[in-house]
Amino acid sequence: MATWETFASRFIIQARLEAATALRVGAGGEEAAQPSSSDLPVLVAPDDRPFIPGASLRGVVRSQMERIVRTLEPVAGHGRGACNPVVESEWCITSGQMTELRGDARRLEREHQVESGDRWLADQVWDRSCRVCRTFGSPWLASRVRIADLPLSNGSDGRIERRDGVSIHREKETVQNKYDFETVPAGTAFDLRITLENLAPAERGLVWLGLRELGDGHILLGGFKGRGLGRASLADLKISGLEEGDRQALKRYILHRTLTDVPVEEADRWLEKLWDELEAN
Repeated sequence: MATWETFASRFIIQARLEAATALRVGAGGEEAAQPSSSDLPVLVAPDDRPFIPGASLRGVVRSQMERIVRTLEPVAGHGRGACNPVVESEWCITSGQMTELRGDARRLEREHQVESGDRWLADQVWDRSCRVCRTFGSPWLASRVRIADLPLSNGSDGRIERRDGVSIHREKETVQNKYDFETVPAGTAFDLRITLENLAPAERGLVWLGLRELGDGHILLGGFKGRGLGRASLADLKISGLEEGDRQALKRYILHRTLTDVPVEEADRWLEKLWDELEAN
């Protein structure tokens, strides 16, 4: 396995994420409590221009990948399947189990049964983690998929639209409350940049599958999805990378900061590697 102890490979995926319908990524927490001219404002950067948080995009892509993986690998753990990240009792490794593993690591090192308790613990966490957690991370594993916040692309003016909405009383079937909410209009584009660190081909295939689902409009972003908001497409897709074991590519990267262009057909082969593993298991 190649996690973080070495610099084995790096791939960068860049694209323009274009809103095919209006898109609403709303402000939450303390930002939602700030004075605003709208009941439900969109999230904006310090320059008052809308953006999409990378964590939000990674979350919806991961959720879709979990659904697909569970279909073919219903049992999670040991590099297979997808656990349930919202129910701790269904995690690959619960908090209680992690406490026990840490205690075992200290005991084994103290009794000289292992040379390094930390190394033994890391191996145990990796071995017990499911396919999706190994790629996208867990409370005990750092994610090897990094999605930067998506700023507005050049040419997008950052216009924000305001729409009216109503909530309906479910029993009386009458208007219960009126409010307004903000969206960015269809056609607004954002710059997408994803970095894949030390992923095996099948793990890259998992991310690539998620991007295909996103680009085909099967993964919706933001709120009010039931109203038809949140569909996006991908344009100007570019992949570059450094493959594990390619010393010449590593030399070019270290000396000149350049990565090798990767054709889309190669990314499709990552997807074939993923399918081969899923079908074998």
